[in-house]
Amino acid sequence: MQNGKRDRWRGRFVFIMAAVGSAVGLGNVWRFPYVAFENGGGAFLIPYFVALITAGIPLMILEYALGQKFQSGPPRAMGQINKGFKWVGWMALLVGLSISFYYVIIMAYCWFFTFASPGMEWTKPVSEKYIVVTQEKDMTHEDMLARKAELEKIEAPKPEAERKIVVTQDENAQVYFNERVLGGFHPDEWRKASAEKYDEIMKIEGVAKTKALADWQAARQKKNKEAFSFVPHLVFFSFLTWLVIFLIIFKGVKNVGKVVMFTVPAPIILMGILIIQGLSLEGAGQGINFFLTPNWEILSEPKVWLAAYSQIFFSLSLGFGILIAYASYQPRESDVSNNAFMTSFCNCATSFYASFAVFSVVGYLATAMNKPVGDVINAGPGLVFVTYPLALAKMGDIGRVVGIFFFLSLLMLGIDSAFSIVEGVITGIHDYTKKMKREVLVLIVCLVGFIFSLPYCLKSGLMWLDIVDNWMGNYGLAFVGLMECVVVGYFFTTQELKDYVNEHSEIKLGGWWDAFIKFLTPAVLIYLLASVFIKNIVSPYGDYHNIFAHSINIAGWGYFAFLLLLAFGLGRNWFGMVAIISLLVFTLILRVTGLTLAASTMGALGVVLLVGGFLACLSLTFKKKRGA
Repeated sequence: MQNGKRDRWRGRFVFIMAAVGSAVGLGNVWRFPYVAFENGGGAFLIPYFVALITAGIPLMILEYALGQKFQSGPPRAMGQINKGFKWVGWMALLVGLSISFYYVIIMAYCWFFTFASPGMEWTKPVSEKYIVVTQEKDMTHEDMLARKAELEKIEAPKPEAERKIVVTQDENAQVYFNERVLGGFHPDEWRKASAEKYDEIMKIEGVAKTKALADWQAARQKKNKEAFSFVPHLVFFSFLTWLVIFLIIFKGVKNVGKVVMFTVPAPIILMGILIIQGLSLEGAGQGINFFLTPNWEILSEPKVWLAAYSQIFFSLSLGFGILIAYASYQPRESDVSNNAFMTSFCNCATSFYASFAVFSVVGYLATAMNKPVGDVINAGPGLVFVTYPLALAKMGDIGRVVGIFFFLSLLMLGIDSAFSIVEGVITGIHDYTKKMKREVLVLIVCLVGFIFSLPYCLKSGLMWLDIVDNWMGNYGLAFVGLMECVVVGYFFTTQELKDYVNEHSEIKLGGWWDAFIKFLTPAVLIYLLASVFIKNIVSPYGDYHNIFAHSINIAGWGYFAFLLLLAFGLGRNWFGMVAIISLLVFTLILRVTGLTLAASTMGALGVVLLVGGFLACLSLTFKKKRGA
């Protein structure tokens, strides 16, 4: 906002580039390829495209239309529909900001690997404690395993303090990520070792059992203390990322427009180079074939369709508030629907495009290791920080150059998404704090962002990241998207918004858009939320409660409830605040009585919904009497 006038993009093309940069992120490289191969390969494209048309594009049109029509960020735009729904806009920004706190840590991993690529550091021992067996020229994978076995026999007789751990070059990629990048805390190993030790202690009888149990608890406390120590390089790279975000957005969207003209096409060009190089590798065709071969039978399974809708929803930046904020810098007479179609198709095409770069290398790795493709691919961050570096190590010197290109691509993909989230927050806040200089506001938000990123810089940071990501991704974004559909579909006339869109857009909206916004998309999101909720209530997510007793309650349920409470407060929705506080209080009371989390949650939910519904209706009666 300058001189009372709202900032503007330099043109339609710049807006599209910025929106595409926001949508296309790290998830396009590691999430889509894995989700596709796990859900039918080439056949997954059918539910994926259906989800794009029936949910992704309609909701993107809705968000673009709200921002452009009301020339406001999410809270004010939702408030202009109905003052009682400002909280929905605030919730979108709070969820997005929460995601940015840990998103920059994933970028910190990318920074680390970018600098590690020239020396192929993940092929070297992480400490004197390890011996790495490398696969020399003319040496088969089986030869490497045989060499490992020989060295293990040599190390076995040595005292435990002097004995070294022998790992293959393949295994060392995981060791490197765990020890050097993450700082050496292994939640899965710690949980397993702790549980096995506890089971052993329970078999002991007499005084020895008491002493063994005390030693076990002391070891757990020592390990827990270690888990809460910082990893210095993650702190540094986190600060560096927030500094870059500040420098990009503090001058406004015109400066953002200049940046995206480089950061959007550059990684796509680099990916193109990686695809050409990847396809030249032995076994690349095996990887691509594995990715594209359709498994038609799997399309009859509901989980495949649910995975497609989840992927579309989360990959298009829906529910963050970003698209509403970006569209608010467009003139009111700008196109809406065609812009949404172009952004959506470009994002999804990038996911498909990146899959060739990933699977060509995965195919090469499978051939080199003499394993099926499905046995070498990892889910999530492991795909790009373990599997891909392992493949680079087998390429020889060219792997150093490919590694630099690959991780630079990830950095540019990530920075576009990261600063777009923060820009959405800045837009929403600045609508209410116009007297504050934008530069000061951006500085405050980035400093707050850095501080709240620090928990993810701990040795146990990846665990906290996984927990918060589950609740923000599976609950936060889906919940915001559902509420946007409900607010526009049932508390605003979809016809009015549709007429506004059709007046200026190259693609006209018909009854199909109303049907998607009012019925289909909400139904899918409700099913998504319900299925994840039931799963997490019945079985604690990630079994992390066995590492830190209340980790799920604090970083999962508690954090989400806090954001919802804060959103209601910022939106001045006092009824919502009372409902959330009541839900938390009743859940805690029932838990204290000895009920399980599932029973406590459902009991508290029943009380709040039924009694709250009665009190809401009763308050309407009193309002009517006062009016009379």
